[in-house]
Amino acid sequence: MSTQTQRARRGFALPTAILVILVMTIMIAAGFSLVSAERRSVSDQKSQISAFELAEQGLELFLIRRDSLLPGASRIPGAKDSVRVTFDNGYADVSLTRLRPVQGTLSGLYVVRSRGVETVGRYAGSPEGVRTVAQYVLWEPAPMQVLAGWTALSGLDKNGNAGTLGGTDLCGSADAVAGVAVPLNPGFTGDSTAADSIATITMDDVKIDWASIVNQNVMQPSITIPGGSWPTSTQWADTTFYPIIRVNGDFTPPSSGRGMLIVTGALTLNGSVGWKGVLLVGGDIVSNGTNSISGATVSGLNVKLGTYVPSSVGNGTKQYNYNSCEVSKATAPAGALVTLRNTWVDNWVEY
Repeated sequence: MSTQTQRARRGFALPTAILVILVMTIMIAAGFSLVSAERRSVSDQKSQISAFELAEQGLELFLIRRDSLLPGASRIPGAKDSVRVTFDNGYADVSLTRLRPVQGTLSGLYVVRSRGVETVGRYAGSPEGVRTVAQYVLWEPAPMQVLAGWTALSGLDKNGNAGTLGGTDLCGSADAVAGVAVPLNPGFTGDSTAADSIATITMDDVKIDWASIVNQNVMQPSITIPGGSWPTSTQWADTTFYPIIRVNGDFTPPSSGRGMLIVTGALTLNGSVGWKGVLLVGGDIVSNGTNSISGATVSGLNVKLGTYVPSSVGNGTKQYNYNSCEVSKATAPAGALVTLRNTWVDNWVEY
């Protein structure tokens, strides 16, 4: 074999080795690229799942803790509320939008949207994971059982036949109730001409947890007296103003008003002072003059605490009438957001 042939054979090995190394390098690079793409894909899926969890947590926390997340906000949601709920690995931007306000006994309709964003733990170079969920909800007023236009657990004495103690719904959207509801003893005394009808009840028929209202403050007041002040004429001029006012002790309102008035002691109404909404009174009511009450009245509730309460007294022309719309407005601030079944979505369109 010639020297030339041997040299040619030695020269063939080097290009072959280079080619093999090149092919292996390409294969290794392709493998790394595939692994990187797989890791990115898995990371994107993980980010989407994390963002979904953040969105769902934000929505649920908002429904449960709206008052603490939005301190100072109106108890009844307005046209739109929004808040950012922060978590360890991201946040959720939650908004509540009103679609229909509370109308009489019709609940307010809202949609709550939660946009979850993961900001921690994502793959380098990948965008933040984002998901949005939504739910339709109702603002439901606190339910209230109404037995009569005036329910008097310690009895009622009506002096004179002028006026109306009525159980026909002035709003026209609910069934009629009794004009007056009293226990058998001491019952109703005086002239019954003004009463639509008189129902006999027991203490247990009144499904109001007065002990929890008085001792556990389950009904969060807008104003507490003493401490707070009776609303001004400017506040009462706003016809949408329906506060929950709690008075500890006996009370004589200086003016007419609306909303829910909770009085732990006795209540005295003089002159033409009236009320639209709900009166919950622990003691007796002494109603003097031409008082007009539209909504629902319950007196003598301290009987449920084992305390003696004298009979309430209605002197002169009385207008104590049931009005379901006024009851609904008065109990609305003590309501809550209630989810509508089968309205949750995780594909809410965003622009």
